[in-house]
Amino acid sequence: MLPPTITKSQLLSNFDTFVFDADGVLWTGDIPIPGAAEWINTLLDDPEKSVFITTNNSTKTLEQYMKKVKKMRFGRLGRENLLSPTIVLCDYFKQNSDKFENQYIYLIGVENLKKSLEEGGGVKCFGTGPDHKDNYTDGDFINEVDVKSKIPKAVVVSFDSHFSYPKLMKAANFLADPLVEFLVCNEDSTFPGPVPGMILPETGPWSAAIQNVSGRKPDIVFGKPHEQLANFLKSRVQAGKFNSERTVMFGDRLDTDMMFGKNNGFTTVWMQTGVNTLLDIELARKNGESTKIPDFTCRFSEF
Repeated sequence: MLPPTITKSQLLSNFDTFVFDADGVLWTGDIPIPGAAEWINTLLDDPEKSVFITTNNSTKTLEQYMKKVKKMRFGRLGRENLLSPTIVLCDYFKQNSDKFENQYIYLIGVENLKKSLEEGGGVKCFGTGPDHKDNYTDGDFINEVDVKSKIPKAVVVSFDSHFSYPKLMKAANFLADPLVEFLVCNEDSTFPGPVPGMILPETGPWSAAIQNVSGRKPDIVFGKPHEQLANFLKSRVQAGKFNSERTVMFGDRLDTDMMFGKNNGFTTVWMQTGVNTLLDIELARKNGESTKIPDFTCRFSEF
């Protein structure tokens, strides 16, 4: 059964803070969702409304993401409207500068994330790029890797298509020290791609492998559906104006967007233009996964 439809007038009357996922909600690939830009502009025209775009994507710099936002015809959105694990992680490093300033971070991630963390977080990252087994042995086993020449203050895990056995080995050995923090950008299992039916692994599998080998759980996960991003979002709203009961989350994914809203007391609106389907909602109902079940649905083109 489709969730009940919420109208434009109901949204404007009952909510002050509007939180949107991006891909699958405002656009799909390089194509804007019909009516999305007009709806965003309506909200931006009202000084009493706060608007945020949230993404679990940590592979782009803020400048690159803003170019995408402009290309998709959402040019009125500014840097202050965008929230991502990268932005929140940089803030975390700055808020804890006594521990992290100019210190090493072992980064399983892409070069853009390294650039963002070094420029925005004031840390020094190492570990990006290829790290192959063949660099260590001619056989099948690696018995030792260098974990002494650089001692990191944290292991940061994000999307990395170069993830490998040596990287897993280094991360687990660094995390053997309980003082080294285990920080994860997101735990998405997959992400959507341009080839229908093709499964594309995201950060979740890397995080799971490191947890399995190290015996540790992440100290903080910075992306949806976790509270670190929600706390940062609240700090961006004008002091005294944030109310979780008057906050609404628009998303397409049940395990990130809907759970993010439910976990933080927001009303949730499922968009029918992205990853999950009505069958996924029915399965969540059958399995009793209440945090995945949206409160409402809508189509921006009908506003």
